[in-house]
Amino acid sequence: MRARLVARPWAGLDLGGFSVKLLALQPGVGVPRVAAAEALYPPSAGENGPGPDAVARAVSLCAEHARVSLRAMRGITLGISGPDVIVKQIQLPLMDEAEVGQALRFEARKHLPFDPQAMVIDHQVLGRYVSERRVEVLIAAVTREHLDRQLALLERLDVVADIVDAAPLALANAALHGVGGDRSARLLLDIGHTSSHLTLHQRGEPFFSRRFEFGGRHLTQAIAERLDVPFEEAEEWKTAAGADEPLFRVDWDGRELQAVRQALERDLVDEVRRSLAFYRTLGHLPESLRLQLSGSTARLPGIAERLGEMLGLPVSVFDPLAELGGAARARVSGGPQFAQAYGLALRNS
Repeated sequence: MRARLVARPWAGLDLGGFSVKLLALQPGVGVPRVAAAEALYPPSAGENGPGPDAVARAVSLCAEHARVSLRAMRGITLGISGPDVIVKQIQLPLMDEAEVGQALRFEARKHLPFDPQAMVIDHQVLGRYVSERRVEVLIAAVTREHLDRQLALLERLDVVADIVDAAPLALANAALHGVGGDRSARLLLDIGHTSSHLTLHQRGEPFFSRRFEFGGRHLTQAIAERLDVPFEEAEEWKTAAGADEPLFRVDWDGRELQAVRQALERDLVDEVRRSLAFYRTLGHLPESLRLQLSGSTARLPGIAERLGEMLGLPVSVFDPLAELGGAARARVSGGPQFAQAYGLALRNS
């Protein structure tokens, strides 16, 4: 009897500001096998974020809970995010693809807020438009210091990242695959713990990405201040609401969610509106547009509807794992918080 060869899984690793998310995809006939886990940083991490030891411990816990070995993976894609990561679409005069890389050595200074010599820069040619004498290029850049710091975290576990990908690109990958290859224009809003990414996608590619300082912890702080309770107690309430626990009643007229609604409108919605206004000045905002939410905060019941009312846009929760049925889907709790890890795992699955 001939033994059946089974491809080893490829893992996506998202080192967030509040937790680590790990998702491993093992390709096969039909629905791929999925193993996923999330590990929170200890409360001692504080507002300045976790130290290297806490991150390494969380990564180990993720692998343990998902019942996978990182060293046995076929490969690992590490996600990077933060103010030191830039993703942007630019235009260059018409040239051959081989000339683009050389041109970017000089053009990068016009488009990046850091010295290009201190950055690792990658690019992808999206299209050549001969009649308009231009070429569209997507650039992704990260400071060498930030990249080295992230890679050093894995070295503590004797693990090597085979691919490094920027968070907006990973989310774009998840969006393109998670909705059956839908390439229509959309906004993706990934709400992290301390910050959020808003990315405009057109023709299946990220056109522009913006990061701003608003995340789940800001909502927790708003609840804590409104109810005059410790931050930890407010976080427990928000976590219970997002987990849709039995007997837990979510009331948007209650004091907790009134505080959430006010924080959303005061901080998040204003940022999204400013971004939309900017996209519109560039002439790249399509008339028909929808917004999809990802991240742990997207699990809060009713948040999509409330944001839709505030923005005047159709808003839905982006669960990239929703199409995975049967046993594969049952192994994963939640979905929106794994959007980035899913996109990372898809890079070479």
